Amino acid sequence: MRDSARMVYNYDPLKDQDYMSADMQNYFKNKLNSELQNLLKKEPEFCMTMKEDSLKESDFVDQSSTEELRFNYFVHHEHEVQHRHEIEAALQRLADGSYGYCAATGRPIGVHRMVAAPYATYCIDVQYELESNYRRYATYGRTN
Repeated sequence: MRDSARMVYNYDPLKDQDYMSADMQNYFKNKLNSELQNLLKKEPEFCMTMKEDSLKESDFVDQSSTEELRFNYFVHHEHEVQHRHEIEAALQRLADGSYGYCAATGRPIGVHRMVAAPYATYCIDVQYELESNYRRYATYGRTN
């Protein structure tokens, strides 16, 4: 094993005093690529499952249950596709040098947040504001 590979393997970004150092960027690049590869491995499985489950059941109740399972599986897959796009965008930010900095304010996102969500685009304050607005407008017009 090369020394640089060993260093990255033992590297802890929380202990690095230099924000978005070359080692930290390499750590997150490896983490993002690993997550991306795991998602891409699941893609053929989804296609096969959707093909296999296309048979119609003879009983309406069985057919309804099968459709519900297919819908849930499809929603889960769509979530994974969205996650894949977030990872690809994060890898692009790594390439252009904007990774680790809030897209709205330009401030550092923070190592703890990046470790928890290496695909994060916004700092915690901006993300909280976005989610608050989403919740406010998503419930607008609803009656309880």
